[in-house]
Amino acid sequence: MTTTALPTGQSTRPVATVPDWRPWVTPAVFALIVGAFLVITPAFSSDWPGAQTWMVAAPRIVTVAAGVSVATGVLLARWSPVWATVLTVAPWVMVPFTGWFVWGWWLGTIAVTVVAALDGLRRAVVPYVAAVTIAVWYCGSGMEAMLPIGLVNAGTGGGEHFLWPVFIVYVVMISAAVGISAAIGAGRRASARHIAAQVTEQHALEVESLAGERARLARDLHDVVAHHVSLVAVRAESAPFLHPDLNENARAVLADIAADAREALTELRQVLVVLQRTSDESERAPQPTACDVDDLVAGAVAAGQPIEVEGAWRDVSPATGYVLYRAVQEGLTNARRHAAASLTTVSRSQSDTTVGFRMANAAQGAAEPGRGLIGMRERVEALGGTMTAVVVDGEFVLDVVVPA
Repeated sequence: MTTTALPTGQSTRPVATVPDWRPWVTPAVFALIVGAFLVITPAFSSDWPGAQTWMVAAPRIVTVAAGVSVATGVLLARWSPVWATVLTVAPWVMVPFTGWFVWGWWLGTIAVTVVAALDGLRRAVVPYVAAVTIAVWYCGSGMEAMLPIGLVNAGTGGGEHFLWPVFIVYVVMISAAVGISAAIGAGRRASARHIAAQVTEQHALEVESLAGERARLARDLHDVVAHHVSLVAVRAESAPFLHPDLNENARAVLADIAADAREALTELRQVLVVLQRTSDESERAPQPTACDVDDLVAGAVAAGQPIEVEGAWRDVSPATGYVLYRAVQEGLTNARRHAAASLTTVSRSQSDTTVGFRMANAAQGAAEPGRGLIGMRERVEALGGTMTAVVVDGEFVLDVVVPA
């Protein structure tokens, strides 16, 4: 069962899609036509003087069963033309006992051929061969057929001379009906492909429009955020010149601030390039991986954050390494923000199937999921991993595990 998304503010309960009954309409119409023809055709009769009740009822029951078989075959023509043909020719097993056949049976085989041709000429081959074979036998055997007007044959000469004119008329009529049906089906398929192409084109236009909006958003972010971050870097770098009396410790702190600001600008540009998706490939720098975590930790330690690292990773794929890098980066940022003076421990782990880390630092209160943690969780779960962030005994514990 498929579901349809509802606009915001409406119920989110899944809505079942209504089944598409359109493919069954044409077979149903032809089945009704063939069934009506069989109903008005006289049934087999054993109603003679002295005949018992079962002798009268049995042929009529057989006639009804044959009609149901033929009508069912026509109804299933689009599902399986072969089995539909079998159902329409099944009543012919009674011909040796009756000496004649019901013309509606043959009409059912022709109807299967026409309906099957809607989905392509190849699907109509089996019923078409069956219908033409019946025409050959009918025009050459002299066998009579039961019509609403009574018993008739193909014409004079049946059984002694093959009735070519009648046979040609039948074949031309059957072929014409099949050809028209195949043309209608081809037209419908062409129209469906045209509609699908229009939908694809509309989707492409929407994607192009979205890409343009993303590019404009990236430019706006660059103009606003990058401007202020660059000002932080410039002021930190120019402060020692504006205040020559600063001691060495203050100069070192300002240099670290400037370096962090420059690094933030670099990462911001990388993210904006991905957001734009229209920039030249030469502007794209390699994304950080698990191998860059050591440099990340070293930079944080140089900035005065106490960190202790245990364990190591090996042979981590770029995609997984990128997620781990961002998760460690966000975890260290949270520790710096909420517990700047406390020791942060990072324990890296890896097995044959998973890779991850456990980060712990002092904390007060419950862990409130901010934007950084939410983004981290989305990255981890996108790879099929898990992330937990809890406070246990006054310690904030972050666990990240992703498939190796």
